[in-house]
Amino acid sequence: PGSFNKILVTYETGTYNGQWSAVGRTAVTTTLAGCTAALTTLFGKRLLSGHWNVTDVCNGLLGGFAAITGGCSVVEPWAAIICGFVAALVLLGCNKLAEKLRYDDPLEAAQLHGGCGAW
Repeated sequence: PGSFNKILVTYETGTYNGQWSAVGRTAVTTTLAGCTAALTTLFGKRLLSGHWNVTDVCNGLLGGFAAITGGCSVVEPWAAIICGFVAALVLLGCNKLAEKLRYDDPLEAAQLHGGCGAW
């Protein structure tokens, strides 16, 4: 969640405590968004297709990571959960759109990085 060079940067007050709070927030929000997106995608795909698939969980997790990456150090933990939830819905919607357009992407990389990253 942070490089050692960034952690050791001192605060403006001059104390040498480093940026530990930003690193901690980054770890928490990234984990919350990814896990929320993974679970939402798992159950959402189960409702839509009628079966369980571990690939959906992995893609949901990565979609949550892609969605939170831009603001992971400044987003509140509760907002990270919402971000992950919406990222899963975006991923499911982009997958349906890709099916309708007959877009061949078996790994769902374009939907994942394009859709969730844009969100």
